[in-house]
Amino acid sequence: MPYTDNFRTQHDDILRVAGEITDKLKKEPDAAVLRKLLSTLAGKVNFHLAMEDKALYPRLMETKDAGTKTLATRFMTEMGSLGGVFAAYNSKWQISAIRSDPAGFSKETQAVFSALAKRIARENAELYPLADRSS
Repeated sequence: MPYTDNFRTQHDDILRVAGEITDKLKKEPDAAVLRKLLSTLAGKVNFHLAMEDKALYPRLMETKDAGTKTLATRFMTEMGSLGGVFAAYNSKWQISAIRSDPAGFSKETQAVFSALAKRIARENAELYPLADRSS
């Protein structure tokens, strides 16, 4: 079993919940349902980031290969900024905010989810194969 299987499964879960939110936005938005799904997504994202910080990145930083360390450092730095964007987004869009500005919520959701999906694709394609080879 490759080392990153659990990380990839977490990615699938994150994308699944993001897809549910996106689907709900295409219909008459229910702020309470959207907020609940967003809270679920935030829990999954935060758990995933914690697992990467505690298990994946330290493992990659222990390798003797300078290219692996450089890539891991770049991903850690980039994720810090995306993690901050996601945290601000999650904090901002409470039920009352979603109700008062559904178009703004939809627009920001699309932007954040696009960045998240791109990040997940890059991790799956670049970082995780490297981690699997390093294990």
